[in-house]
Amino acid sequence: MNKKFQIGRILIPYDFSETADLAIAHAVFMAKLHKAEIILLHVIESFSFASAISSAFGKSQSEFESKIKSSAGEKLKELAEKLHHDSGMAVTPRTENGKIYKKINTVAEEANCDIIVMGTHGSSGFQEFVVGSNTYKVVMNAPCPVISVQAHAKKVGFKNIVFAVDNSQSSRQKVKHAAEIARHYNSVIHIAGLMTMSDVDLQRRFEVKVHQVRDYFEEHEVAHTVKVFKTENTAATISEFATQVNADLIMIMTDQEGSGIFMGNAAQQIINHSKIPVMSIRPNEGDGDKISVGY
Repeated sequence: MNKKFQIGRILIPYDFSETADLAIAHAVFMAKLHKAEIILLHVIESFSFASAISSAFGKSQSEFESKIKSSAGEKLKELAEKLHHDSGMAVTPRTENGKIYKKINTVAEEANCDIIVMGTHGSSGFQEFVVGSNTYKVVMNAPCPVISVQAHAKKVGFKNIVFAVDNSQSSRQKVKHAAEIARHYNSVIHIAGLMTMSDVDLQRRFEVKVHQVRDYFEEHEVAHTVKVFKTENTAATISEFATQVNADLIMIMTDQEGSGIFMGNAAQQIINHSKIPVMSIRPNEGDGDKISVGY
């Protein structure tokens, strides 16, 4: 492999929740391994009733939001100092105003971050649409890979990785980078070939593609297993397979426009409801100098 798997800067969006604390634990694990620096980001989003609340306290909306930002900034600074003291990693706190997902992606791009590690709250129904969509929107627009961490994801490390492959070109373009991750973390890759019921006529061709992925891992001496599924429920199949192999990480390609099945509702379900971290990669990213993780 010509390109080394490297992470120099990790962005952690932080909202002072327990899930965000778990995201920090995963990010610190990676930062120590890669000797990377950490940016700890808190975004304050303007809310429609801020004016009413600020009026009740006899302040303008800008004064009210400035006070919130100052308070959050102090807490974030204290956390950054504690993280630096405990881990020895360089930690920079940042407090910003704006749309949460837009500001996260803007900071990631401006700071040339190699990966984003963030918590997601596993909401459902309307709450999932409003709250969970922040993580999903970050994933679908991020300039780098994103690891989303659920409240259940307390085990740190990537010993077993579910590597999902569908019938799209984009889902196969990053195989070499997945191999790099596995070798770097001494992981076992569990290939999950996912074929929807409408692909049955293409079964033989699809299985050939999955075997090509397997052959690549064999050639590069990456420990792996392989299993092909016919499924109408991608998210459920991935979740069940991850449990069976005791996976620590699920890797998916979030294909917005191609022929893959990891887009829209399927991707959002996996990201919001997985009990283990999910690494999401957009097609064609990482081909330059940034970390290339995915398949």
